[in-house]
Amino acid sequence: MNTEFLAVFLVAFYLCCLPVIGWLSRSKNNQIKDYYLAGGSVSFMGLFFTLYATTYSGNTMLGFAGRAYRDGPVSLFAVLGMAAVIPVFMLFARKLNQLAKDKGFVTIADFLRLRYSNLILVYTINFILIITLASYVLTNLKAAGLLLEVISNGYIPMLYGIFGLAIIMAIYESLGGMKAVIWTDILQGTMLLFGGLLVFLIVIFEFTGSQEFTYQVVMESYNWPPLDQYQLMRGVSLVFMFGLAISIYPHALQRIFAAKDWTTLKKSFKWMCVMPVVTTLPIMLTGMIAVIILGDTQILQGGDSDRVIPILLKQLSSELPILKWVLALFMAAALAAIMSTVDSALLSLGSMFTQDIIRPCYPQIDDKRLAAVGRLMTWVLMFLMAALAVSISNTIWSLIVLKLEIMLQVTPSIVLGVVLKRLNWFAVLGGVIAGLSSTLYIKFVPWVGLSEFGIHAGIWGLIINLATITIIQTFVVSKKSDITDKI
Repeated sequence: MNTEFLAVFLVAFYLCCLPVIGWLSRSKNNQIKDYYLAGGSVSFMGLFFTLYATTYSGNTMLGFAGRAYRDGPVSLFAVLGMAAVIPVFMLFARKLNQLAKDKGFVTIADFLRLRYSNLILVYTINFILIITLASYVLTNLKAAGLLLEVISNGYIPMLYGIFGLAIIMAIYESLGGMKAVIWTDILQGTMLLFGGLLVFLIVIFEFTGSQEFTYQVVMESYNWPPLDQYQLMRGVSLVFMFGLAISIYPHALQRIFAAKDWTTLKKSFKWMCVMPVVTTLPIMLTGMIAVIILGDTQILQGGDSDRVIPILLKQLSSELPILKWVLALFMAAALAAIMSTVDSALLSLGSMFTQDIIRPCYPQIDDKRLAAVGRLMTWVLMFLMAALAVSISNTIWSLIVLKLEIMLQVTPSIVLGVVLKRLNWFAVLGGVIAGLSSTLYIKFVPWVGLSEFGIHAGIWGLIINLATITIIQTFVVSKKSDITDKI
């Protein structure tokens, strides 16, 4: 059987299942909390898989592998970065979950309004989160388009692939809201976990056919140089950036709101601790080994390197026909990973527009009508993001980094806002503005020498952000803050 036909058949079968899941998980309850948070009572199994499938996406399956293929061992710091997310969650998730239960939070702006009582700050942070969340959707939609193009051997152009997937996601998400997303995440998360591990084992088997597999052998085979001080600082900077930024993804925070209780949330976090080892690490090692297996016959540059694993599997399947099934499974798993992230991010975007923009403008609107507006926003946002994704030319990794560097500047407002009882809105707003401005300046002005240290622009921005908060809180804000113990 032709590899492309098999892969397309499995993917088509999988995609046909998703609208059915959306139909089965639809609810007659038109409460906005039910649509966006599944009623706020998600149990362990659903919570774990929706956290896993949302956190590990097409960025992991394609973007991370492409980075490992291009840059070698320095990219492995991303594994530590993904592991750092859980300790950051543990700093504030328990209190935020309890607050969400007590106050009925739907979006992170609900928390910000309660905590700081200042609309300028709320809208500023919401604008940043919407922009970064949109970027998150774009990178994953681009990955989906690339993947479908590879799966079909070019018969399905990226443009058609992106819009086709957008329609399917809009159907099941508008039908079932977060309930549909959770049920599809269980399916998608399972495919992601086993698909990534199976591909890694197959590649290791191929590699060990000629030599022993050890990290040293991989290093020597490609002749990667040892890490220098710049790369080491770059890697450590990446770990902090991943841990602090990914933990405040709006769709991840909504999972905290949706969790049944802290016990359920803590149990899910414990299982999430091992996921970087069984997901991120195998994928990135596969990308590194691909350099050796593909050799000089097919050197992938720039955005093309994001396709390295599908290309590697296609080459191996020509030598061993049984691997056609593995290639097809990986394609379906990678597509599942992408869709699980896009649907969650778009659900969060929809909740921000309905709960934080439309409801304040029309306070008398009832939940039934607002939920209908939310379903309409799902379709509008899905097609808007699909149209933008077609025009992206950057590598997936570069877009991931830019998004995280910007999102880092929001972290203090949420983490410190939960942890500290006295934190003035003016200090937080000053920190966000100073941090974001510094990040963009260091990132895009070539002659700024700070980038030579290897530390990401977002980390420099965060340092300036925190310093600004400290200075304003200490020397500008009066000791009798207008925020005392609202939470």
